[in-house]
Amino acid sequence: MAGGPILPSSIYLGGASGNLSPTFYISSAGIGTTWGAGAFEGIGVVASLAADATAVLQYNLPESIPSGTCKLRVLALANAASGTAVLVVGDGQTAVGSNIASATITAEATYSTAWTAADNLVEVKITMSTSPTANNIFTVHAGFKTSSWSLAQNSVWQFSLVWE
Repeated sequence: MAGGPILPSSIYLGGASGNLSPTFYISSAGIGTTWGAGAFEGIGVVASLAADATAVLQYNLPESIPSGTCKLRVLALANAASGTAVLVVGDGQTAVGSNIASATITAEATYSTAWTAADNLVEVKITMSTSPTANNIFTVHAGFKTSSWSLAQNSVWQFSLVWE
């Protein structure tokens, strides 16, 4: 049974030295219809990222974990027709009654995300090494890396857990 998405219950950007912020992306066409479909909330990353920046996301896992493979679904938007962003992800979990700072974080591969059209959603799904346990806190470190970063526009990123 596939499941999700689960959105983070906590997002910490304080260690990102101003390179990350909570923000909204507004399509270059504006908000669009009267329903406001042109707005997208997420983690804002500055244009032409000059220093590595990490977001720490915490997910409250459900009482029943869906079957399938746990993946981090990453969606991003930018008003850019070209450019590449680089993301390094780590994941781990903490049981209730344990120190969340003691979670063992497992590094995943480095992912490059390329833009080919302004205002189009870019998606990548990353398989998590950590096997989620019901009612635990699942931690994701989303590291935006300057190495090979060529995206020259502000971007907005949204992260969720899904099972496939």
